[in-house]
Amino acid sequence: MDRRRFSLALAGLLGTPAVAFAAGNPFLAYTQDELDKAYDQRNWAPNSAEVIGRYGSDSMAVRKKYPPRTERYGSSEAESLDIFAPAGVKNLPVMVFVHGGAWRALGKDDSSAPAPTFVENGCLYVALNFANIPTVRLPDMAMQCRNAMLWLHANIARFGGDPQRIFVSGHSSGGHLSAVLLTTDWSSFGAPADLIKGGVTMSGMYELYPVLLSARSSYVKVSAGEAAALSPLRHLDKIMCPVMVVNGDKESPEFQRQASEFATVLAGMGKLRGRFVLSGKNHFEVPEALNDAGNVLSKAVLEMMKT
Repeated sequence: MDRRRFSLALAGLLGTPAVAFAAGNPFLAYTQDELDKAYDQRNWAPNSAEVIGRYGSDSMAVRKKYPPRTERYGSSEAESLDIFAPAGVKNLPVMVFVHGGAWRALGKDDSSAPAPTFVENGCLYVALNFANIPTVRLPDMAMQCRNAMLWLHANIARFGGDPQRIFVSGHSSGGHLSAVLLTTDWSSFGAPADLIKGGVTMSGMYELYPVLLSARSSYVKVSAGEAAALSPLRHLDKIMCPVMVVNGDKESPEFQRQASEFATVLAGMGKLRGRFVLSGKNHFEVPEALNDAGNVLSKAVLEMMKT
């Protein structure tokens, strides 16, 4: 993508604040109420409580069938992860899943359901846990996720994984955090710059500017510098691998727009591995696509991990 096209794409995401404020709107053409609703997926998914409940029940069933190995990667109890691995394997590709929950809910125990898709198809699956807001701030959450990736690179071989084939996926706020991981300068942590070999960002937020103009700012407390540092669209030069961008066609307009903009810029950079808009799926239903190894998204993810 040339500089002009990149600038236009980024301007489309960020909007033109002077015009927006002059019109009395906080962002683009949204009123404050509309922007608040656009960043609250419950307004667009009447079955949200039911689907979130399935995360836990489906994950519990998977853990009974495939008991994971739980490991600590940091000093706090929250800094842990579940490793799902076939017995007696070596050098298998690894998928790390970063859970969602608006940065303040859920955990690894709600993220086990996709494990069979991977362990039954020659891969390892890792459900990542970390502290949520308000126990920690968003920059701390991002650092815990980075520390988990560094720990996995150093240790996953002991569990049958290939440290040279680590992939990351995430949904919602986990989609944001997985994109933060994809735009991390791993060499600054003493790790290979290409520590992550591929990404699957699902229903994420890739620029925090409009998010922090919404009601989410009531609990996501970051400085302007921290917001910039944690906005993946501002650090695209750090992406070293192919990325799939996924969302549902029943999600809020802002989540659909953010996914579209992220995918457009990645495509211009030659980094877009695939663009998936899941038909008839709302925000909360999107990650359940990974529970079925036979659907088009799971097949594409597995193909990426094995090529």
